[in-house]
Formats: sequence, structure tokens, C-alpha cells
Amino acid sequence: MKKSILSIALLILSLLSIQGQSIVIHLKDGTVTKIATSNIIKITTEEAPEPSTEGHIKGTWYLGIFKFGSTIIHFNGSEYMAFEGNKMTWGGTGEGTNTFIIEYSSDNKRFVATNEKNASIVKNFEITEYTSDILVLKHDGADRYFYPTVEAAQNAEINQDDDQPSHTASNDINSIMNYASGFTKSSATPMGKHYEGKRSTTAEDIAWLADASNEPSTVAELSQWLPQTVTLYPYGDPTPADVNQHAIGDCSACSVWASLAYLYPGFIKSIITDNGDNTYTVKMFDPQGKNVNVCVSNKILCDSQGNIGQVTGKNNAVTWSTILEKAFIKWETCYKIDNVEGIGTEFLAPLYTGDGESFAFSPNVLHTSELKTFIEYALNQGMITIGGFNVGGIRVGGLETVTAHAFAFMLSNNVNAIFAMRNPWGITSADGVLEITDNRSLVKTIDVRAVKPGAAAPYLKQPVAPYNPPAFTTRSTDLGVSKRLLMRARSLTNSNELW
Repeated sequence: MKKSILSIALLILSLLSIQGQSIVIHLKDGTVTKIATSNIIKITTEEAPEPSTEGHIKGTWYLGIFKFGSTIIHFNGSEYMAFEGNKMTWGGTGEGTNTFIIEYSSDNKRFVATNEKNASIVKNFEITEYTSDILVLKHDGADRYFYPTVEAAQNAEINQDDDQPSHTASNDINSIMNYASGFTKSSATPMGKHYEGKRSTTAEDIAWLADASNEPSTVAELSQWLPQTVTLYPYGDPTPADVNQHAIGDCSACSVWASLAYLYPGFIKSIITDNGDNTYTVKMFDPQGKNVNVCVSNKILCDSQGNIGQVTGKNNAVTWSTILEKAFIKWETCYKIDNVEGIGTEFLAPLYTGDGESFAFSPNVLHTSELKTFIEYALNQGMITIGGFNVGGIRVGGLETVTAHAFAFMLSNNVNAIFAMRNPWGITSADGVLEITDNRSLVKTIDVRAVKPGAAAPYLKQPVAPYNPPAFTTRSTDLGVSKRLLMRARSLTNSNELW
């Protein structure tokens, strides 16, 4: 618009000059100035002309797909970016809505975004695709696929090849084991390679761990230990339904506890002693595989409003799983080997079983029939079998796959399923159980790690049977998984941590 006005003004000036006339200027204060055209060299505007915006992003875009390496997450359009001139508003990320000042590269293929309120926050983006139908931005090694409407984002497709491993499928477990990796057996300690060279337990450690009045350090932005009523076994025996993750990012630990309840309910009862005075003693193993007793009180980790942040049973019941989790937090407070959040399956299981020998299969390494064979073999051998997905947002019945998250493997009653995987969030009446069907596009996203049972082995509940969740009634007051954990994929895209 300004260019057009300037062009007209110059045309008028040319005509006036030819006629030897003057330009009359009416100022804001009401005065009038007349300038002879013979004295005018050129006319300019006070503001510089607007730069060309050709190729600059415009409008509001909604996130549909997020890719980082082999990790793919399907989002629902709740995250968005809105572009207007040199400003970008980024919202729906769980970190509030932030406005950035953006500066494009000369070729419009990149831009730098500086937080309007905090100039130290600077983000670099590469525009890898921009049409009327899709906007793809690369940031910190991840690709975000945005769409012009929420509906388009929700319906965005995750393209996957239905390729198979290059080897011929086998039903022989020895042949299948040729494709295993990540072996953790150690000749130095039964706890596995991770605990090699870690310190031994001192007399001071033993005394501190045995005193229930010594509370662990707080974790996960939770702030206080508050006394709660403990019902160790709401259903008579431990069951996976007693494991429902809330605010602490220890999904691998939660899935290990659920797997122990599924395979070894008697073992769980054998390692927990109710001392009858609102304290509980848990039999555990130190970093070198030596027995150590960890005593905890009935004070449970809560947030500033008094809401329980630890794992609970249904209807927020404080159960055996809550006690095992607190014992783990106290163990870690003493030995300081790992973070409570993000601890791996093979690092957590030996704290209770004394055996850290394990191995794994990466996604798309085994044929579907081979993975089914292995899961059945591992469970029947009593192995603590945990895995996850490298693609999120795939619908499985009424639930979805989640990345950077651990699930417990189980046998299934469903004739259409090859096995089941339980989400420790325990959501819905299905208790978080995903029935995995013979669908290569789903199966190829699954990884698995199996850990030897160690001290739990004599307690294996035989025969290993499909998991049937107990009946329970949800309540409006039930705690769910925290928003902080639901948003974990955005903060852990460049990490091996599992939440």
C-alpha cells in the first residue's frame, strides 16, 4: 500500500514540476506550508517501506505429527503456532502461551525466534515444507508437522512401511535369541553391569535405611511427606491393578511392580513386612547384591495441596506398590546411583530380586510371529518383561500407544491378540491394557527387555495365565496421571529416559 501511495506522489510531483507549481502541505497543527516544486529533489515517507513477506509464514497452524529419529508421536492439534508479521505465538505446550519475535533468513528457509519477555530464550527453526495444507518445522533435531485446522491435525496420517526383518522367521527360541542385544549380565555383581564398581553398604547405611523416621528426599516437584491409611492388598493378593502411576516419572519401575504382581504375587508379600506401627520393612538388595532392609513409614509423598503424587491402587488406595516405591526412593536417597525418574527396567528390578541379568530386542528386529513366541517364552520362564513403542498415537482398541513410556507384557484372553501390554497409568476399566493384534505396522514399533527373576523365581504363579483386571468402580476424586508426565514427550525427545 505504501509503495502505491509513494508512486502516485512521485507522479504528481513530476506533473507539478513540469507546470512550475508548488506543493501545499497541511500540517497537524493547522498551519500550511507551500514548497515550490523547483526546490524539491524527492519525496520520501517517514517510515521505511514494509519488507517483502513473500514466503513468510502466516496464520495459525496446529500440531498433528512429531518426529524425532525413529520416534513418531501423533498429536491432536492442541499445540499450535500463530504467525502474524514478525511475531509468533506458541501455545498448547503445557508451558503456557509464549510470544516470540521472529527474524527470517534472506532465503526464507529459516527463522530465529526470540522470546518477547525473555531475550535469553532463543529458538532456531528450519522451514522444510510450507504449503497451504502443511507446515513442517525442524527444531532441535525434531520435525513438527503442523496443519491449518485442528481437524486436519487430528486426522494426519503417520506413514510407516510395513517392512519385515531381512531374516527368515523362526519359531525356535535359540534362533530368535540371535537377534537380542543389550545384555547386562555381569561377572562382578549379580546386580548387572550397571552396578559394577558401585560402593558397598556401610554400617551407617544399614542403620539409616532401617530407621523409618528417616524420610527419603522429595522428587518430581512433590514437596511433603504426609501420613496416609495403608491398605496393602485391596484385592487379597497383589495385582497389576494396584499399580497406577500419578506424578513421579518412574514408569519402568511401575511396570516392573505390575509384572511382579502378575507373575509373583507371593514374592511381593514375602518381601514386605507390616510392623504394626504404621511402618513397613522391605527386603531389598544393595548395589553389590547383598541383602538390606529398608524401613519406611506411612507418610506418602504429596504435592503442596496434599494430593498424593506416588503410585497408588484404584481409588487412590495406598497399597504395596506405594510402599515399594517409597522404599526405592529411600534406597536411592542412600546410595545416589540413579535418578528416581527415568530409571531403566534392568536397573530397578534387581533392587528387589537381586538379579540384573537382562537382554533386549529393538523395534522391527523380529517378525511378528517371533515376537509373539518370545513374549510367551519369557513370561512362562518367569522373566520380568517390559517394553514400549517408538511411535505414539496409534489407536489400540480404546487406548493409544505412548512413546518414552514403559509397559508390562502379559498374556491375553483376546482371541484376536498376540499378547497384551499394560500401561501403568491404569486408565479406563480395561486397566490400561492394550491388546496387541497381528498388525505389522503396530508390532514393528514395539521393543522389549526381559530381566531374570532372581529371588522371585520360586514364587512364580503357575501356569502363567492371561491377565484379568479385577472389577472396580471409578470415582470423580480418582487421581490420574499428572499433566507434567503427559507432556514428557516434548521434553524427552533427545533422551533415553522413560517416564
